[in-house]
Amino acid sequence: ASKFTHAPFRLDPSTLRKRRAIVARDGPPERKPEMDDWDNFYMLAGGTAGMLIGLIFVVFTLGVEHNQAGDSFRMRLFVTPILVHFTSLLIIALVMVAPISASTRAVALGAIGCAGLAYVMNIALLSRRRTASEDRELVWDVLLPIASYVLIATAAAAWALEASFANAIGAVA
Repeated sequence: ASKFTHAPFRLDPSTLRKRRAIVARDGPPERKPEMDDWDNFYMLAGGTAGMLIGLIFVVFTLGVEHNQAGDSFRMRLFVTPILVHFTSLLIIALVMVAPISASTRAVALGAIGCAGLAYVMNIALLSRRRTASEDRELVWDVLLPIASYVLIATAAAAWALEASFANAIGAVA
């Protein structure tokens, strides 16, 4: 005897006939073609970001034995942003591949873009106050991340407006 007491889910025959009639009349539901060409790109970007996040944790683990005074601040200032950027890339890839509506995708990308901008500005101000100018890389640590997060926020606006170039802006970011 079965330990399950409920019946399996089944459509009643009249509902099934109605659905078959709609499919016969209108054809199968259409798949949105705008994402077809981009699936592999976002899968590759997300997989790469996930792998690099794992590699950063391996480096953290191996470097713990060689701590010196002030290393926690340098790690927060120079290593943590890399981890944050790769994590945001992974989340962006998940948002882009997920079968969600354009408005939901726009909200998620907008939140990632705005949070990333706030984080980069915070790190830029923190590094300006606490490090020597020769330790800072203005282009790599500040300007490119700001440009990238601005492009992500722009891609969010393009998805909200359902523009045809929304994927291209997201890929450039």
